[in-house]
Amino acid sequence: MSWACPRCDRTFRQVNQRHACGVGSAATVLKGRPAVLTDLYRKLETTVRSFGAVEVVTRDQYALFRTTRIFADLTVTRDALRVVVHLGRKVRASCFVKIGPSGKRVSHVILVRTAEDLRTVIPFLREAFDLAVSEKS
Repeated sequence: MSWACPRCDRTFRQVNQRHACGVGSAATVLKGRPAVLTDLYRKLETTVRSFGAVEVVTRDQYALFRTTRIFADLTVTRDALRVVVHLGRKVRASCFVKIGPSGKRVSHVILVRTAEDLRTVIPFLREAFDLAVSEKS
């Protein structure tokens, strides 16, 4: 069962889910960032939105990618996009700089600095999206 906030109409899996109404904008996250990071972010967001119904919630320097559950989050640092992908399994791959449990999920951190890094993370983002969509409300 899902719940829609009566103020902002965003949907959540939990009734009366605590949240900040609104989703922000990519412009806020990218303000003052190097062109290379801005380009990588826009490509990442476009790709993730192509998976299906994805809501992108942005605040200050971070973005959350969600269906009715967050499947990835991103922080813009000085020189990279720090992307955390929430998977249902642990993946041992050299691209991940940190791996750890996060509730029922396993969070995998990758620093995206190049187009190659972005190509590496896309299949994992897709897997995380598919997992979030497949879960019952």
